[in-house]
Amino acid sequence: MEGDFSVCKNCKRHVASAHFALHEAHCLRFLVLCPECEEPVSRKNMEEHCKVEHQQVGCTMCQQSMQKSSLEFHEANECQERPVECKFCELDMQLSKLELHESFCGSRTELCPGCGQFIMRRMLAQHTDVCRSEQAQLKKGERISAPEREIYCHYCNQMSPENKYFHHMSSC
Repeated sequence: MEGDFSVCKNCKRHVASAHFALHEAHCLRFLVLCPECEEPVSRKNMEEHCKVEHQQVGCTMCQQSMQKSSLEFHEANECQERPVECKFCELDMQLSKLELHESFCGSRTELCPGCGQFIMRRMLAQHTDVCRSEQAQLKKGERISAPEREIYCHYCNQMSPENKYFHHMSSC
C-alpha cells in the first residue's frame, strides 16, 4: 500500500499511513506552526525564525516597510525605484522615471547611416529594415536622397538646412 497517505494536522505534510502515528507524535512534540506564515518550525527555532523571516525592514530604494523574507522579491520585481535600462540610450534610471525619459529619449533623432535622414530613435529599428531593403534595390554605391528640410533657429530667426543645423548652431 505505497499510495496510502494521511495529512498531518500539525505540519500539513502528506505522510505514509504506515508511519503516521510515529510522525505525528514527533511532529506534535518538536514542531509548531508559525502564526504569521503557517510554516512548520522547530519549537526551539521559532524565535530565530520570526526574527529572520518576519522582521520588518525598509526597502533601501523606496523606503517601503515589509517583512525581510519579502524584500528580495520586492527589490527585483515590484519596487518602482529599482534601476532599469532605457531601451534607446541604455542609461540606468529609476522605473518610476522610465516612461517619461523614454518618451523624450525616443523622440530624439539619429542619423541613419543608410540614407542620411534623421530618424526618431523609436522608429529607427523599423526604418533601418525598410532602408536596407530600399538600398538593396538600388545600384551598388547609390544612396536614397533625403528630402531637404529646414529648421528654424530661435537665436538668429533664420532657417537653416537640417543637415547643416548643428554647424549653424556652433557659429550662431
